[in-house]
Amino acid sequence: MANIKQIEQEIKKLKAEIEQHNKLYYHDNDPEITDFEYDTLVIRFKELLEQYPQFVEEGEILAKVGTDLLQDGETIPHKERMYSLANAYSLEEVVSFFRKIFITYPADSFDVVAEQKIDGFSINLFYDKGKLQYATTRGDGFKGDIITSNAKTIADIPHRILYQKSLEVRGEVYLSLPEFMRINQEREEENKKLFANPRNAAAGTIKLKDKAEVKKRKLASFIYSLGSHSADLDLNQAELLEFFKQQGFSVNPHYKRVSSEAEVMEYCNYWDKERSNLEYEIDGIVLKLNKQELQQQLGFTVKSPKWAIAYKFKAEERETTLKDVQFQVGRTGAVTPRAILEPVYLAGTTVSHATLHNADELERLDIHFNDTVRVIKSGEIIPKILSVNKDKRLPNAQKVVFPTHCPVCDSELERVPEEVIAYCINISCPAKIQKSIEHFASRDTMEIEGLGEAVVSLLIDKGLVATIADIYRLDYEQIINWEGFGAKSVENLKIAIEKSKTQNLDKLIFALGIRFVGSKIASVLAEHFQSIDKLQQADSVELEAIPEIGEKIAGSVYDFFHEPKNIDLLDELRELGLNFSYANPQSESALLENKSFLVTGTLENYSRKEMQELIKANGGKLLSGVSKNLDYLIIGANPGSKLDKAQQLKSVAILTENEFLGMIK
Repeated sequence: MANIKQIEQEIKKLKAEIEQHNKLYYHDNDPEITDFEYDTLVIRFKELLEQYPQFVEEGEILAKVGTDLLQDGETIPHKERMYSLANAYSLEEVVSFFRKIFITYPADSFDVVAEQKIDGFSINLFYDKGKLQYATTRGDGFKGDIITSNAKTIADIPHRILYQKSLEVRGEVYLSLPEFMRINQEREEENKKLFANPRNAAAGTIKLKDKAEVKKRKLASFIYSLGSHSADLDLNQAELLEFFKQQGFSVNPHYKRVSSEAEVMEYCNYWDKERSNLEYEIDGIVLKLNKQELQQQLGFTVKSPKWAIAYKFKAEERETTLKDVQFQVGRTGAVTPRAILEPVYLAGTTVSHATLHNADELERLDIHFNDTVRVIKSGEIIPKILSVNKDKRLPNAQKVVFPTHCPVCDSELERVPEEVIAYCINISCPAKIQKSIEHFASRDTMEIEGLGEAVVSLLIDKGLVATIADIYRLDYEQIINWEGFGAKSVENLKIAIEKSKTQNLDKLIFALGIRFVGSKIASVLAEHFQSIDKLQQADSVELEAIPEIGEKIAGSVYDFFHEPKNIDLLDELRELGLNFSYANPQSESALLENKSFLVTGTLENYSRKEMQELIKANGGKLLSGVSKNLDYLIIGANPGSKLDKAQQLKSVAILTENEFLGMIK
């Protein structure tokens, strides 16, 4: 019999992984795994929830479509929801999908429209009286970020159309491969981070605030579906694409109406082979029932239409030789191996390096220098080594071993039990300095305006900055003579640096870059301890006793404040005049002072975030889970297991949305 505790841990781990990959794909435009690998996680997650329904609340994320919404972006609700497509990874799955439909509806002949699946960025356009009123991103499927100004710079998106009634149209914004290569070449010359692929570049470009830069990058679009529209547009899918062309929209020219399973497979196989000859990237084929009447009869699942499916191409694979392995150190100190490969042409680009992820991956592959390796790459991810051809291994080949000490500063690496990443915890490690200083100076931490990536890099190159403390020892007279700097910009930088010394303690704690400590945990620590001194004196037991702080976070915080080099840094920052104490922010009211709250379920009038802001504005404290420290649980529809736990505790007061609002009136 399965160990329930182990099952619960696996469910929580899968949930965290799915949420993280949703964020990487939709928000950060920086996916780490293929769609197939993602779907494998989701399938396992669903299976466990079906077998163990007591954990069904953990499955809330399955009802959510991934979101690319900006945290503080201005949004507009879609007039009709934007759904995602179900994925198929084999032609057998595609055939099975359509057989089920035509067995249920035998009177309908096989009539399907096949279209290339553009690897780009979804867009929603709304027209009224023939004029483009606004453009939004896909967002979370229900609302999207406003990108009207940027969308108008895309040459093939018409500002006016012939059709005069209200109309929502949907499509994909993409970047051609020649333009993608031009942009990356420019970025390389300017020593900027390169875009991983055209999709990331398109997704990043459409949300830029600099409209001139958006126009310069020459985005393009293909329109393929309707949202909200008038009843007179009673068109089948093939007719709809022709309608879009008549209105001046760009429609992918390679769509085809097919009338048999054989034609579906022929179309998919043809473009799987020919995709590398296109000037834009596709990652599959979208297949839709042509007849609108049948589409309406079938309807939708929670996330996807029942009348369409996306056939995803398999990622291309090639063999090449592993020349070397470099171990890189990131801002958090995470050490990751990077394979240097004999260049090989793969999925439309020349690949010369691949990720090896971590020490466990090195062991799994049993990789040796000069091994023949099989490399995989799809349009969504950076290349990675899939396997090693051990039959081709050279005699006496040396095994690649993960280092025990930082490859840059030689500090001993630490690896938390049950984790896969090894860390350098020396905050003064040169490899961490650039990213650490950027993080320290960012808007969410010490807010040092003017200390961005380029300036930090220059200060490091010129030898003026080697640690965070050096920010506060800058020789401004020397900087003023550098090209690109003037008296005014240097003075502004000086003012911003001096102002940062007064930031509240929670900002400083977050700025220090302690592993697992984000802005929320930093606030919890600052509010609890009130000073750096008390935080430094706390042991792991005291840290773990704080609501919101688990064993993993407590261990990381304790280790950080007991690392000699970090202690030295804090002493320097103290001497340089930084604020080491916490000032409690003034709430709009103190009606909820000393009371703790948790929100669960779907509220009627407020989003969960809005309700949390109301709680904080009135002096209340937010918790992330049900415990004896919780005073009030605010519930909406489908509150799940949190309600059960609260009822079992009996010490927690359970409130409806309106009952809570009554407390603050």
